[in-house]
This record gives sequence, structure tokens and C-alpha cells, in this order.
Amino acid sequence: MRELFLAPGAYEIRHQLAIIAPREVVDAARSAFVVLRDTRDLLVEGATVDSPAYADLEDRFDAVVIELRNVMRRDLGAVDSITTR
Repeated sequence: MRELFLAPGAYEIRHQLAIIAPREVVDAARSAFVVLRDTRDLLVEGATVDSPAYADLEDRFDAVVIELRNVMRRDLGAVDSITTR
């Protein structure tokens, strides 16, 4: 699972983002990445998608992705996302 997590180049993309994006975007992207990484680690430890801990992380990921989209849209001068929780 760790190998699959690294395959798409998530760490490399984070480093590229840190070079070109403003701090607010970088921070929001890091928050989303951390929840995704925590989810990976939880699954590696043996949790299943039916476990309460997984459901909690899934909810947290949804929230941080919405915030990331909003921050990115503001950086581009667009209105906040129409996506709501």
C-alpha cells in the first residue's frame, strides 16, 4: 500500500506546489495530504473501510479537500467552491 501511495508522485507534487503556490494553498494542500497519509497508515495497520476510525478520516478528508478547493479558487480570483458539506 505504501508503494501505491508513492507511485503517483504525491511527494513530488507537494514539493512543486511549495515552489509555485502561496503559503495558504501550500498549507491547505499539506492538511489534505496528511489526512490522506493517515488514512493510508490506518489501512496498513489493518483497519477496514467499515471501521469508525476510517469513517472519521474519510469525513476529515472531505472537509480538508473542500477547504483546499476554496483556498485554490480564492488564489485564482474565483468565488468559493459551490461544494458544501
